[in-house]
Order: sequence, then C-alpha cells, then structure tokens
Amino acid sequence: MNKPLQLALLASILITLCSSSRAQTCQNYKFSNGNTYAKCIDLPVLNSFLHWNYTASSYQLDLAFRHAGATASEWIAWAINPLGLKMVGSQALVGYQRPDGPFYAYASPVDSYDTALREGRVSFSFSKLSGTLENGEMTIFASLQLTSDQVTINQVWQNGPLKGGTPAIHATGPDNLKSLGTLNLVNGAAS
Repeated sequence: MNKPLQLALLASILITLCSSSRAQTCQNYKFSNGNTYAKCIDLPVLNSFLHWNYTASSYQLDLAFRHAGATASEWIAWAINPLGLKMVGSQALVGYQRPDGPFYAYASPVDSYDTALREGRVSFSFSKLSGTLENGEMTIFASLQLTSDQVTINQVWQNGPLKGGTPAIHATGPDNLKSLGTLNLVNGAAS
C-alpha cells in the first residue's frame, strides 16, 4: 500500500474513533461495579450523564452521575435544588480523586456563589455515597431518600478544578452557566 493511501486510511480511522468518543450517550453504558439503572439522561452540557432508579412507593432515588473527560485535577458535583433552577440553595453530592489516593465523595450545601464546597448537612438523607475515576470518567454513586413532593426535581451539575487538593471555583463559561434543568424521576422528562 502506498504512503498517501496509508495516511488517508489512518486519518479515517482516527476521525471515526474521535467522533464515536464525542458522541457518547448514557444508553447501554456498563458500570465497572455492576450497577444497573432503568433510566438515564444525556445532560445537555459539560459532557455529563445521569443514570437512576426511582422507587415511587418509597421515594428512593439510586443514582450515578458521570462526567466524561475527567482528570485527577478536577472535581464534579450533582445537586438537587429545592429552591429553584439556580446554584445557590443546591444540595450537592461532590466527588474528586484525592492526591493521596482514595476517591472522596461527600455532601455539601451550596449557600453562596463563592462556595468552597465544604462538607456539610444537606436537606435529604443519603447512603451508599461513593465514586470512581476510571478511564477518564468520574462518577458519583448514591442512594437518596426523597419526599413525595420531589418527583420532579431541579437539578444542577458542575465540574471544576482542584486547588491545593480541594475544590476551587468552577469556570463561568456558557456551558457552566447552563448546567441546570428539571427532571421528572418517574418518566424521565427533562427540560
């Protein structure tokens, strides 16, 4: 095979691989820990995905929030905001890879725009909070105990840099400012 043809074939393969990784969706995603979820949504910005099981009789939400293209030098967060479609008032689940090794996942109330995402009490109880950083994807897993008036939730998600091993303020680009919406946990309707 001649050189120009080899280069064209190689370029075609690389373009195919790049476009398929950018076109990632939540459908048919396999979690390495074996967790499975009945519903999922490709969030519209920040290369993020939400997977969940919702038990309507007990208001229990089991979820996995994924952010693709993640590195060990950043944090991710997914939150419910009972006060509306905004960051302040959010009850967040935050995660990042600690410099000393283990993944750190915790809850943080967001009470200002200048938040440091400190660990604290949130308005819902939770269990099984954990996370991973694998193959360029960061994921937070949790089970939340919601209430009957939280079938449709206001959700907020974000990612940002670590500074000194702890979360620093995220960027304020257009996608960062659009990372919010409503989600019906029963039928998956999102806006």
